[in-house]
Amino acid sequence: MSRLKVGKIPNEVLRRVVFARLGAADASVILGPNIGEDAALIRISKDIVAFKSDPITGSVDEVGMLAVYVNANDIATRGAIPKWFIQCILLPEGSSIAVLEKICRQIDEAAKEMGVSIVGGHTEITPGISRPIVIGSMLGIVKNERFFTSGGAEVGDLLYMTKSVGLEGTAILSSDRRIATKFGKAFTSKCKKMLRLINVVKECMVLTTLKGVTSMHDLTEGGLLGGAWELAEAASSGILLDLKLVPVLEETRLICKALGLDPYRLISSGAIIFTVKRGSETKAEAALREAGVRFAKIGEVNQASRGRSYLDLAGIRRTLKPPSSDELWKGLV
Repeated sequence: MSRLKVGKIPNEVLRRVVFARLGAADASVILGPNIGEDAALIRISKDIVAFKSDPITGSVDEVGMLAVYVNANDIATRGAIPKWFIQCILLPEGSSIAVLEKICRQIDEAAKEMGVSIVGGHTEITPGISRPIVIGSMLGIVKNERFFTSGGAEVGDLLYMTKSVGLEGTAILSSDRRIATKFGKAFTSKCKKMLRLINVVKECMVLTTLKGVTSMHDLTEGGLLGGAWELAEAASSGILLDLKLVPVLEETRLICKALGLDPYRLISSGAIIFTVKRGSETKAEAALREAGVRFAKIGEVNQASRGRSYLDLAGIRRTLKPPSSDELWKGLV
């Protein structure tokens, strides 16, 4: 029997094992499970509601805050406002009440920051785990019934990203003793502050108001290259991006070089990719600048027949492959 690797389940296994067993059909489901899609969309009476569930498994110190941010991000990429959060907190045997208090305090502060209500959940001591795990579920309401999907990208659209690659991975890996020893406490402290950049609700709400925006996709496991492939897969299209145009912070470069990791495949919560119709890019760029959001134009969406590829830093064209185990897991040894 074949064994699965740490990280996301391979797409072919998702299709064959998970997506083939989705319970009863329901006409109110606008968008259900699919490769590359960030959250489900359900019509409930006059509203369209976005649903998402995601665990935080690779972080220790900031697991509560990340659980709220990461789930809110996926809701926001649908064009929805995050509203309600359900938390499932799993603690290793021997955990103290202080650990639970810290996680709950982080969840509470992050939820209040975004106006999100915590409406339920579950908390337990779980045998067989070595660090806290928080599984969050977020619900949100789509603004003005205009929702977005990763599959909304169209041939000819321009591909953009916000902020920088590897933000979440950089913050998490900066706690590694090898990094702290090599670069010092000031460097680690600076990297930790990047966690406050992981919230993408602001930029998503800006993009939601713009007519030329056709899709949004959150960059999580698999990083930029994995996320770009997922967007193209959801849209049944080709895609081409240029890594020379992709913003990478110096801290991310240094950590990835020290640990032998690829920054373009490192978990990148805090950044989104989005597509814009040609001719609408000037207004989109102006709106993001006015909101103080950093962005870069990094590629374009092509016909499926042209394939999925990227230009590396040397300008060599390479095939863009489906996401596999995130670089983060290679660094967490």
